[in-house]
Amino acid sequence: MASNGNSWSGSNAAGGDGAPKLSKKFSESFVKTKEVTATGCEKTKVVAAVGYEKTKVAAKKVKEGATVGVNWIKLKYNKSKLFQKK
Repeated sequence: MASNGNSWSGSNAAGGDGAPKLSKKFSESFVKTKEVTATGCEKTKVVAAVGYEKTKVAAKKVKEGATVGVNWIKLKYNKSKLFQKK
């Protein structure tokens, strides 16, 4: 099949240099994007892990505080019932 300048015929009318350059640019752009994405994902993982650890510590503090509060209420209730029985 002879080249008639039709870009769909399988050959490039511009001499064959247009497509590889464009493909190379996309490839380079993809590599850069992949690197940035990987770095961003790693940062996100670190932040999530730190946030998870902080959440665990905060939850433990809340649980301990609630336990202390409930015990204080129990003591007050029991003391008041003891005073009422006397």
